[in-house]
Amino acid sequence: MKKLLLLLPLWLLATSTFAADEMLSNPGFEDSSSNFLFGTTFDEWSTTGITVDVESTDKVEGEQALKVTKATRDESYLSQEIANFEPGATYRLRIKYKVLTSQNGSDVKLNCYWESPRDGELEHDSDKLKTDFFTADSWTEKTVETTFPEGATRFYFNVMVAKNASVLFDDFSFQKTEGSAPVPTEPTLTVSPTTFTELSTQLNKSVDYPTVTITQANLDKPVTITLTGKDAKYFSASVQSTTEPSQAVVFTYNPTVIGRHTATVTIESAGHYELTQTFQLKGYCIDPNNPPSISIEPATIPAFTAKVDEKSTVTATLNSQNCIDYVRASIEHIEGAAFSISSTLFVKNIPNTVVFTFAPKQAGKFHSKIHFTTLEGKELVVDLNGTATAGDTPVEEPLVRNFNWDMSNPREQLFETFDSAVKNENLQLEGWQNVTREGNRPWWGYEIDGEKMAKASGYVYQEQSDDQVEMWIVTPPLSYKTAGKTFTFRVMGENIFENCPTKLELYYIDTIPNTPVFFQPLEVGIPASPDQNGEWNELHVNLEGQNINDVFFMAFKYTGRWGNENAVTYYIDDIGWGRTDLPEMTSDSTHVSMIAAQGKDQVSGKITVSTKNLTEPIKLSLGGANPSKFKLSTQSLPTTGGSFTVSFNSNNLGVHEAYVKLASRGAADKYIPLSVLVKSASGIDDTHSQPVTIAQTGQRLHIQAEGLQHATLYSIAGVLTGQFAAEGETIQTPELPRGVYILQVTTTAGKTTHKIVLR
Repeated sequence: MKKLLLLLPLWLLATSTFAADEMLSNPGFEDSSSNFLFGTTFDEWSTTGITVDVESTDKVEGEQALKVTKATRDESYLSQEIANFEPGATYRLRIKYKVLTSQNGSDVKLNCYWESPRDGELEHDSDKLKTDFFTADSWTEKTVETTFPEGATRFYFNVMVAKNASVLFDDFSFQKTEGSAPVPTEPTLTVSPTTFTELSTQLNKSVDYPTVTITQANLDKPVTITLTGKDAKYFSASVQSTTEPSQAVVFTYNPTVIGRHTATVTIESAGHYELTQTFQLKGYCIDPNNPPSISIEPATIPAFTAKVDEKSTVTATLNSQNCIDYVRASIEHIEGAAFSISSTLFVKNIPNTVVFTFAPKQAGKFHSKIHFTTLEGKELVVDLNGTATAGDTPVEEPLVRNFNWDMSNPREQLFETFDSAVKNENLQLEGWQNVTREGNRPWWGYEIDGEKMAKASGYVYQEQSDDQVEMWIVTPPLSYKTAGKTFTFRVMGENIFENCPTKLELYYIDTIPNTPVFFQPLEVGIPASPDQNGEWNELHVNLEGQNINDVFFMAFKYTGRWGNENAVTYYIDDIGWGRTDLPEMTSDSTHVSMIAAQGKDQVSGKITVSTKNLTEPIKLSLGGANPSKFKLSTQSLPTTGGSFTVSFNSNNLGVHEAYVKLASRGAADKYIPLSVLVKSASGIDDTHSQPVTIAQTGQRLHIQAEGLQHATLYSIAGVLTGQFAAEGETIQTPELPRGVYILQVTTTAGKTTHKIVLR
């Protein structure tokens, strides 16, 4: 008895060790279930195009085998996905089969493969893993060995059955073989430093950045250094590739044209792209023979006179040449503070209109200096002098209750950064209207972390009221006769709650003489939901080709309740019009839709972002209904753009939705919706189905997927409206009417269904 007690633990140990080595789930097909809807299914195994049943008599081991009663397609599969491998190991794949109904000897074949998130299906060992058809009318074993390839994360164990064949399967296996090659030491790649100060130089004069040190170990391919971006030709590296454990690299900036330049450096080793390092090099140069210059007409601004609480203005023209950045203005009050300027930022190398305003609040002499500066240019200082005489008895200025549609001197360009705003005081800007239609509060100035902006809120501490507030801030008159026809602004909301009645709206307003003033609200995506609280949104409104009056106004309207029950606050900043150098971001994917198995990773195809005129890196973030189920391959991209992927994993069945937000200050925010349908391992038709990328260009759909075959479009009522065949794994539809559609995409991996809204 004592010997048996000793033997029993050894037997249990041997059994558990053997089970731990087996990487397939339910390899002997012992776990199955049946119901009247789906017939027989075997746990952890997926079937495509085959009908299966339990065979309890003719088997190799255990209580039962799997019987393919019929294969109905030319490509019918029994499959399972395997993950978690040991680098450097060799694995043995085994199936045992018996053909009951043969199709001229072409009955069973292996169609297995390795896959990596970067490159998809790999060709590694495909001559062994993808066989020709074979057959046997008695139980026969088929065995194949394969090594783990670098970069792979999944193995697809697929067995194909010929159409109309019937086959028995039992005792499958996928195990690491004994005596596998030793696991190599973890590869490493480090780069230091990866941040650099922007360099300045003169035309055709090179300058070096601080030396970069590349340290690497256990990499089987050379480390390569590449420079990309539209300005890459102005940068160079002393080394293009290396196999040394430590390598010093010097990057050089050698511009041949004046201006600001940026290049992206990528340091990587093939097969270990997870170690890739990227950073940016920035520089600017001037021509010493033609340096940046600023001038103003008239060169001397005449002295101002005005009564107290009245205004006097002078209009001038600011000119600049050979500038490589904006012209910026700041005001220095020498004696008193009665002067202001129409803008603090001016577009380079074109004439800009500048309005100087003298608005004294008390009698006396006033003196201020306006400092105009630009990068590497000589500062221009404009003296402003004014004399204020006593006016009428000052009366506290009431709130402005009515609009004043003065259409004189429309601006072809506008860029308001609210630098003259005073925190929590009435916002007063030259040429702007701050109109309070209801309530007792106008738009205020505000400041956060040293940056000024406009603020609207109806909140009043410890005061309850059912009164409404309505406050407007209206731009100066704008001219539609300008090259740039995009209205831009930044906006942020705070304390927004579900079904919030408080809102901020953008309006287009025109005032054609002898006709009523026309107010048109514009739906532009101003934040209105709680998940957008505390987040700046950059919005661009393109008015190109619209029915716009030659002179018009844009306005922001805040409406809500007055008192302590309305804490909803909106901030706006960087309001612009007429710019032709707007930063832009575009993506080759406007929607990402995938199908995934319960609890298993699914990775999207590569999403590529292109840019124009960006000055800050792109920040990537997740939002929406289920962001926690998604993961981004990177949190930022350089100003020159780049690519990223989205991975997904959830144990919850059903549809999961989220979005990727791309943000770079100055460029319109971009949102890419994400949707994933999660099915159970037994219910999913194909656990290795490929992601489908759907982009919308105008009224056309552009569809991409690996193994794409065709797509079918239905109306929301289920009426067939179009069928489209793939050409080279892509489909480009003709222009489609606006509406809501159901799109069914068929690939070699299966079918996916997507909801499409064409606006």
